[in-house]
Amino acid sequence: MKRTLLFTLLLAIAPWSMGDMYVDKSIVTFEPGDAPRQDVRVSNSSEDVMYVQVEAFAVENPGAPEESRVKITNPQTHKLVASPNKLVVPPGGQKLVRILNLDPKSTEERVFRINITPVVPPLQEETSQLRIVVAYQVLTIIQPAEPYSKLEVSRTGNKVVFTNQGNTNVLLSDGRQCSLSDPTTCEALNSQRLYAGNTWALDLPFNAPLSYSVRSFDGIKNEVFP
Repeated sequence: MKRTLLFTLLLAIAPWSMGDMYVDKSIVTFEPGDAPRQDVRVSNSSEDVMYVQVEAFAVENPGAPEESRVKITNPQTHKLVASPNKLVVPPGGQKLVRILNLDPKSTEERVFRINITPVVPPLQEETSQLRIVVAYQVLTIIQPAEPYSKLEVSRTGNKVVFTNQGNTNVLLSDGRQCSLSDPTTCEALNSQRLYAGNTWALDLPFNAPLSYSVRSFDGIKNEVFP
């Protein structure tokens, strides 16, 4: 289970924690033909009632230097609903956040971030506490109705450049490169998600072939790039 967002509010010395909330998904993907709704399960492992706030943000120009996030206040504008916006989760209980895709036939991929955050109760007067608030951020990707992949790779010496010329995201993971002079000397390479139109340049440890696991809408391929 991946916690993708962490807030720490340092107020004094006595400890207080909201680390008892869990969600069952960190990434939600709507593929063509999928049902227009998916659920994220929010669990409360504590002995107290938990109050949770849900906020959805549209990601504009995802993965680009000018990437920005816009809070969704009118679902019709960005064609997405994350509901409800507030949860009351009983001790040891669970509640669902439903994500609704209002435009299943979009011609472009759409990307969202949904924050699921426990609400901190007010401090008592003259009481100092250390508050650690752990929240989750769910990456939500809505693929276009007709996705296609086109990953271009160019190489010059110890630098490789990946460009996503398709219309849906590509995830490069489990990268690896070994020295030509000593094949037992290998290094792991960084992972990267490339959204449509993104370019990623990577400096390599060796002037040698490299391999990546390439995940796109049509599955996972292990590819070697000379």
